[in-house]
Amino acid sequence: MPDISGRSRPAQSAPATPLAPSVRSSFVTTEADFLNALPVIDDVTEFVCRRNRLSAAESDDFKSDVRLHFIENNYDVLKRFEGRCALPTYVTVVVQRVFFDWRNRTWGRYRPSSEAKRLGPTAILVERLVLRDGWTIDQSLEMLRVNHQIEIDDRLREFCNTLTARVPARRLVSEDDASDVPSPGPSADANVLLAERDFLAKRVLAALDRARQSLPAMDRLILKMRFDDRVAVSDIARALHLEPRPLYRTVERLLEAVGAAMLAEGISRADIDALFKEPPDEWGEGGRRVRSNAGPVPGRNPRKGASWLRNR
Repeated sequence: MPDISGRSRPAQSAPATPLAPSVRSSFVTTEADFLNALPVIDDVTEFVCRRNRLSAAESDDFKSDVRLHFIENNYDVLKRFEGRCALPTYVTVVVQRVFFDWRNRTWGRYRPSSEAKRLGPTAILVERLVLRDGWTIDQSLEMLRVNHQIEIDDRLREFCNTLTARVPARRLVSEDDASDVPSPGPSADANVLLAERDFLAKRVLAALDRARQSLPAMDRLILKMRFDDRVAVSDIARALHLEPRPLYRTVERLLEAVGAAMLAEGISRADIDALFKEPPDEWGEGGRRVRSNAGPVPGRNPRKGASWLRNR
């Protein structure tokens, strides 16, 4: 992988020399490569947060999303970096796209209605100010008069009256009033804990996947049937034409091999236990946290790889 140990700014990135195809395919194969790229990723993320004027809490949430995006699918985003440009340039494009998705998920997407399109650009602007930006009708009309020197005729005023029945996506209040509004979701501390848990889970599952892929094909099949498909050992032996008693020892040996491979990548038993230490928090009406100890939630699949990790 190209040298990425320095912390550089995305706006000052210089073109990189293309590498040979044989080298490109093996850029990122371990967690260590991601950690080497992490200073550049954090620099670019902070740059995007400043440019879009995010608050401290929003910046922390967005930074967690960016890191998870780079970890997903066994660091697939960094694997696609081919060295045709500087790494900060590549990361800037990726982080900017992640920001667009994050903003759309936070604010929701706005599209003008057919009635606003029929009435023209002024109606679209009024509708955007009211429904997307959360301004009142009077505030929006004042903006049109002061900022755009536009006077509203009777037809547009009638259209504005129809907007009062719609609920704006966001409501702007003062900081003093906002401090008394209860959050409908988890608290900031809970979001940090959830982000840390997801980050750890992706690290562990990525190491588990690499450990499985390092085994021979027959061994991978045995473990898949035993833990992914939950097939009894006797049935596995019958299907693969193996002796049942030695197969029990084979499964134990393979679990020890997988555990040793994960330990070599820095995944300890404490990291795995942390994923199963506490059940996930459920959030009910009014932002109240409801923690259930009754086992898995009906209709929700258990965490992928859980049976592997519990038996490691």
